[in-house]
Amino acid sequence: METTKSNTTPPLFGLLLVGGKSKRMGVDKAEIIYRENTPEWKRLHTALSNCCEQTFLCHRADQDFGEKSIIDPADGPLRAIQSAQAAHPEAAWLVLACDMPLVDSSTLELLISNRDADKDGTCYLSPIDQLPEPLCAIYEPSLSPKIAAGLTAGNYCPRGYLTSASHLTSNNPSELMNANTQADQIEVTDKLQNTQSSKNIELIYFAQLKDLVSKDSESLTTLSSTASGVYEEIKATYQFPYKQKDLMLAINDEFSPWETILKEGDSIVFIPPVAGG
Repeated sequence: METTKSNTTPPLFGLLLVGGKSKRMGVDKAEIIYRENTPEWKRLHTALSNCCEQTFLCHRADQDFGEKSIIDPADGPLRAIQSAQAAHPEAAWLVLACDMPLVDSSTLELLISNRDADKDGTCYLSPIDQLPEPLCAIYEPSLSPKIAAGLTAGNYCPRGYLTSASHLTSNNPSELMNANTQADQIEVTDKLQNTQSSKNIELIYFAQLKDLVSKDSESLTTLSSTASGVYEEIKATYQFPYKQKDLMLAINDEFSPWETILKEGDSIVFIPPVAGG
């Protein structure tokens, strides 16, 4: 017997993920205040509430924000999304992580206006690698059984479930930036306060990085405030495979932390891991 597809669009609920341990940041990312004299969880909860029929915080059992909530199983963001789907299987979910401080109402409105409920979801493509951005995305109910089956099979990466989603490009790619470290916090604060300054620096490449860029060094004019910000710039340009935690950093011939504030004329070396056993 042939089945007919329902013309009813599932209601859209908001899910703000606030259950992370924030180990790299050192303080609870949900409680950081970047603007409006408001903690990030409250600012983003308000933004979601303004465009979703209902909004929930997904947090750990030991947290209490005084809002409607879904308990985070503390086993990665996909488990959190699955918990929301199980609690309200009738709904599509606009999922947002609390560590995206450059996201605002316009980011969410563009996502919703491009929603395609006939696909598994709607999401932005990352400006870094052009893969789906899973933590500012809409998950339709059709994804629920696929996520459940995938988790059973051990597939915990949410990106893979959005390959068949409707994809769009952000009008402002930097708005999808995650702020997970103190260096990220500096970069976000300077962007929001318009305190970035242009500076010329020298980049020196060794080993695998030298092979990837096909040169020993280059000059770069940047608005980034930290070495971390500069690395994310060139990582996107050259598609470097390394995360910051995989590298060592030297500034002006001295090993330095990633949150070091850069000055005009600084020389930076990103040192990749040594190959071989």
